[in-house]
Amino acid sequence: MCGITGYATLDPRRVGAVDLRAMNDALAHRGPDDEGLHVADGYGLAQRRLAILDLTPAGHQPMEGPAGTWITFNGEIYNFHEIADELAAHGVGTRTRCDTEVMLLALHQWGLEGALRRFNGMFAFGLWDPSSRTLTLARDHLGVKPMYYYADSECIVFASELRALERWSGMPRAIDHEAVDLYIAYEHVPAPWTMWRGVRKLEPGSWLQWRDGVVTTRRWWELEYTGHIAPARSLDDWAEECRARLRRATELRMISDAPLGALLSGGIDSSAVVGLMADLGHTPKTFSIGFDDASYNEVEFARMVAASPELTLEVLERAFDEPLADVSLIPTYAVSRMARRHVTVVISGDGGDEVFAGYDWYRAAALADRYARIPGPVRWAVDAALRRVPPTAKKKGLVNKLKRFSEGVQGAAGLEHLAWLIHAHADEKLRLYRGPLSPLAEAGAPERLGRSLLDAARAVEPLSRRQWVDIALWLPDDILAKVDRASMAVALEARSPFLDYEVAEFAARLPASMHLDGGVRKRVLRHAIRPLVPAEILTRPKEGFSMPMKHWLRGELQPMMRDLLTSSSASEWFDTGECTRLMDEHVSGRFNHAHLLWTLVVLQRWRERSANSGALAEGAA
Repeated sequence: MCGITGYATLDPRRVGAVDLRAMNDALAHRGPDDEGLHVADGYGLAQRRLAILDLTPAGHQPMEGPAGTWITFNGEIYNFHEIADELAAHGVGTRTRCDTEVMLLALHQWGLEGALRRFNGMFAFGLWDPSSRTLTLARDHLGVKPMYYYADSECIVFASELRALERWSGMPRAIDHEAVDLYIAYEHVPAPWTMWRGVRKLEPGSWLQWRDGVVTTRRWWELEYTGHIAPARSLDDWAEECRARLRRATELRMISDAPLGALLSGGIDSSAVVGLMADLGHTPKTFSIGFDDASYNEVEFARMVAASPELTLEVLERAFDEPLADVSLIPTYAVSRMARRHVTVVISGDGGDEVFAGYDWYRAAALADRYARIPGPVRWAVDAALRRVPPTAKKKGLVNKLKRFSEGVQGAAGLEHLAWLIHAHADEKLRLYRGPLSPLAEAGAPERLGRSLLDAARAVEPLSRRQWVDIALWLPDDILAKVDRASMAVALEARSPFLDYEVAEFAARLPASMHLDGGVRKRVLRHAIRPLVPAEILTRPKEGFSMPMKHWLRGELQPMMRDLLTSSSASEWFDTGECTRLMDEHVSGRFNHAHLLWTLVVLQRWRERSANSGALAEGAA
């Protein structure tokens, strides 16, 4: 993996080589092994390289292809050997052992979408075609690799991270307040929005072309759920195919010329990955925080994290080029930093919960259908009682689960799933928002976005529709953004077999009963990996990499929280009296406001960093 950036312009005064070098320098942490710039008339491409395949200088980028095309590429094409064989059958040979060369040849041989549909991997790239003077940007199926861009009638500028675009002298410096509202609701900034007005994310499975100031975009891949018309097959039959597809996906991701290991959370997905690697003849070094079975398990390191705000501040500085309130970013960064001391590539279980329906809210949705049959007055009394019960200290205790369930089933008919994804609603925002955010409190942008995704879902069964929304919204802009930022902050490549598009397409063909049967989640996956993992793994409660943020905000991080949320900057957007009320209630232990408070802390820290770095123009907040 790497960091990439580039531009095309009709006006050389808008962007040029000086900007390109500054943007590339901002990506140095993503690629410490090599750097390259290519500047020509009206365009420029650059890359910082993390060498994984063909560690020789032959893998240097940007790379020139047939007919004078140039590419800068971030990611891996796992099946590049197969594509190279297909090219050879057409009389097209390769000079290197590098997937970048194969990409260029495939794009020339079969055109943009013909090549994209052959690529199995994680990728984002910029391609310049001199014959049409067109800059093409493209992103992988599920959005593993990021792509940010700004485009107008005179120029287009792109990069792997926002912090690189911020080094461009011409970047818009005004905050997009609708993006702020979406962030506060979802705890991440959903595509295509970014925090900067006019700057966008390219959506997963999409390409964009800029030619003479005109932008064209198209979705080239989209997941479609067809489980409702799946042929009748036994559990054993489905499980056998599941295991075979995961085995192939894992084998492809084990191709590396650099040292390789695995992240282990103790759950089904990461344990399945380690079991599949062992079945393929490779016993990997495994890395975890607080899990006894890992090769490198720094429990004392985890205790240090819990006792000290320093690591949290380090993460806020290094991995938050855009606000992301997923607290698991902190342990993901910690375990990535640990792993990087030993390996350059890790294989993880990311995506398993979305692809194979592993989240608690899928099971809760099924229970909600039964709960809805209880007479309304009884349900209202139960909900009111649960609101009065204080949260317990245990992360997933019965009281906390019941309180979350009660909140999650109160969404509008047909839109209940949004209650699990949206963490701040209009009544809370009316008390909180001030200044430029005030008009957005009741504007309903988060609900409109969620409703539009539910309406667009290429699925019929209720469970499949929820999965489709999560894969379109939650997976790329929370889970995958978290992993990319945490791992690339320390130049570590993270790969997951569950993010193989063929695995995702297989899972989308499963009947809902093969995902969720009664209280059993990931039914087919559990059956498929049974021969590969210890029996206790299949019954171990789901945990993952997590941190006790609600306790930290009552203790070690409380001074930082109070400073940030009562600052003059905070008062421009928020009622600091309301912030103080939320903090006091949380610290008392009578309420758990950790989600909202941490979301605001991350946002205010980002604003502070942006102002200090000069990225935020005076008066632009």
